[in-house]
Amino acid sequence: MKISDLPAERQSHLKEMRAISEDNEGNEVLVGLTVEETSFYLNYVEQRVFGDADPNDGERYLKLHDKHEKARFGVLGAEHILRTETPSIH
Repeated sequence: MKISDLPAERQSHLKEMRAISEDNEGNEVLVGLTVEETSFYLNYVEQRVFGDADPNDGERYLKLHDKHEKARFGVLGAEHILRTETPSIH
């Protein structure tokens, strides 16, 4: 599954949350993850919603979730620094 396969509302929410970035090849990925990791993550979440997730994949999902969230918090922290060090002039 790719980010572009998600409903527009979900994509918008993820962008708002600073959860999406672009890799060196121009692919949309979850921040901090590769294309393959993003695909696994999104598939796992969808399967879990429907109760179809493989319990053996849970550990990998959690590792990827932590990796993604750490990277996302890094993005949010960098944005915060930019906003506070160079506030907009009104």
